[in-house]
Order: sequence, then structure tokens, then C-alpha cells
Amino acid sequence: MRARPVKAATAVTAVRAVKTQHYAILVVDIEKFGSRPNPVQAWLRERLYELLEGALDEAGIDHRAEPRPSDRGDGVFWLLPGSVPKIDLTGRFIDLLQAGLRAHARTSNADGALRLRVALHFGEVAWDGRGWVGEDLNTACRIVDLQPLREALGAGQRSGLALAVSDEWYRGVIRHEYPEADSGAYRAVRFDAKEIQGARVWIRVPGYGTPPGIEGWSADGGADGSGDTPGAGDTPAAGDPPGAAPVREGSGGGGSFAGADVHAQQVFGGDQIVHGSLNFGGVPESRNTEGNR
Repeated sequence: MRARPVKAATAVTAVRAVKTQHYAILVVDIEKFGSRPNPVQAWLRERLYELLEGALDEAGIDHRAEPRPSDRGDGVFWLLPGSVPKIDLTGRFIDLLQAGLRAHARTSNADGALRLRVALHFGEVAWDGRGWVGEDLNTACRIVDLQPLREALGAGQRSGLALAVSDEWYRGVIRHEYPEADSGAYRAVRFDAKEIQGARVWIRVPGYGTPPGIEGWSADGGADGSGDTPGAGDTPAAGDPPGAAPVREGSGGGGSFAGADVHAQQVFGGDQIVHGSLNFGGVPESRNTEGNR
């Protein structure tokens, strides 16, 4: 008797039904993470979580409920409740995170440097039983890996972070010129990444009137992306190290960020100075996107 052939499952019948929920999506990556030895990587990850949680707490943003942050190795993505005010994430949270990074930079050498690429987006995301899935989450992760954002952080040595927001986030929040949003400091760049073509995102580097390093990346129809000379209010204090951009007047200010512990030679973090026997030799960051992971 001949066996009956098994009919292949169609894409529709094979896909599990998942229910999405609306979230504000925060994605963060550490600059030059892969060039550090394992003990330093572990310490930087610990500091990252301390600074993120501290800034969220000080900004009054609820982050204790599920879901908890999802680790990316060299960074993290965080799904925050859709009810979180986006202006608080855009303004006060970013200012507080910058203040924490600034404090870290003042007591760190190059091996202990912690500088971040930050992306903000929102949309529908679902839990499929193994992990988080959704086009909007994919988009946020594409944004944080954009080369113009890498260029802006690399050129903006006075700042501890470079921020990119989706066009949807910009139109919904930043373009309305809330005082805490610092709307004039954003410039649009073209957003081409894998399945995304011809879109745009908006970049800001705290401490700069316009984001440095993005000349040539401007989006058609957007701001020209040219780098203005920072005003007097953007000038860092004498002796500030790279990453120690000033907190703008009227910002949320900083909180108290605890130090972290690592056994390393002259690697400093927070308010502690730590000594040990390891010799950390950094490798210059490649301009290739994957090489910067």
C-alpha cells in the first residue's frame, strides 16, 4: 500500500499565534566593547545596568514590572510600559544617564571608558515563549547599530552617549519643541538597514548644538546635518575627560551613582579606585559595523 504524501505546512498554518503589546523600546550598546578583556567586559556590563536603573529611577520611570531588560552581550534592550511618558525618556532620562556617564568618565581611564549608543522607538512586541519578537523591536535594534550613530559618538568625545530616535518618535514627541526635549539639537539621517530602506532617524549628541560626525549622512528633506560650532553653554569645564559633556542648563541633573568593583590595573569606576594585576591593552575600534560589537 502506497503511503500518503504529507502535505507541507503553509506559512499561515505553521506560524504560532502571538499577542503583541505596545511598549516604549530602549536599546543601548557599549562602544568598543569587544576590544576589552573579559573581566573588564563583565565590569562594564555591571556599570551599565547600574547607570540605566539609576537614571530610570531618578527620572521617575517605572521599570520594576515585567518584562525585565533583555541582555545583548554588549548592551541591552528594555521594553518599558507604553504608558511611560516618552518626553521623560527623551529628556530627563537621557540627561540623567549622561550625568552618570560623565561621573564615570571623571574617574576612569581609557580601558574603563563607558560610552553608549542609545536608540528610542515604540511599537508592538510579543513574547513567543522563547524570546521577544516584533518588527518594531527589530527596527530599534537596527537603529542602535546605524553607522551615522557610531560616527556621531566617535566624533562627540565630549559626550558619554549619542542618541538616535525613530522618525515616529521624533514626530510624536521631539518636533513639538517641549523645553526638555532639546529639539533644535537633532538632525535627520537616512535610515537604510537590511529590510528598511529610505527611512530616517534623528540623532542628538548631548553637549553639542548639532551632532558632530554625520556630515554626508543627512536625510533628503530633513535638516542638513551640518555641524554647528557649539555655543558657550556647550563648553566643557577645563580638565574634563572625553565623555564628560556638560549637563545642559535646565536639565534633570544627576543622581548618585554607586561605583563598581573589578580587579584590574588602574581601571576606575564610579567613586572607587581599584587596583590589581591585569594589563588591559585596548584594540582600536574598527569602522566596520560588526567590528564595533
